[in-house]
Amino acid sequence: MKLWEGLEQDFNYNAMVSQRGVLNLCHSDPQRDAYARRGNAMRLHGVDAELLDQAAVQKLVPFLNFDSARFPIQGGLLQRRGGTARHDAVAWGYARGASDRGVDIIQNCEVLGLRVPQMA
Repeated sequence: MKLWEGLEQDFNYNAMVSQRGVLNLCHSDPQRDAYARRGNAMRLHGVDAELLDQAAVQKLVPFLNFDSARFPIQGGLLQRRGGTARHDAVAWGYARGASDRGVDIIQNCEVLGLRVPQMA
C-alpha cells in the first residue's frame, strides 16, 4: 500500500484509497499453509502481514461465528495497512497526469507505434 498512500497527492486526483486493513480468513489446513506462504512473500517485499491463529482472529473480531459456521474459521492473514483503491479512478488519475505532460489520449483507437521526441 506504500504506492497508494501518496498516489492521490501525486495525481491531484481522488483515487478513493481506503486503508482500513484487510483480514483474509482461512477455513482449512491447506488454506492456512497457502496464507503462510503468501504472508512470507509479502513480508519479503516489505508488506506488513501477520498470520493469525484462531484465538488471535477471535480477539480481533469476536462477533464472527467461529464454531457452528458452514466454514469454521481456523485463522487468518492480516494486513493492518491494507485497503482498496478504485481501479477506474486510478486509471483516470494516470490519464490526467499523462495529459498534463502532453500525451494525447484517444479512446477506442488501436496503438500502432509511439513517437518519442529526442531530448537535447
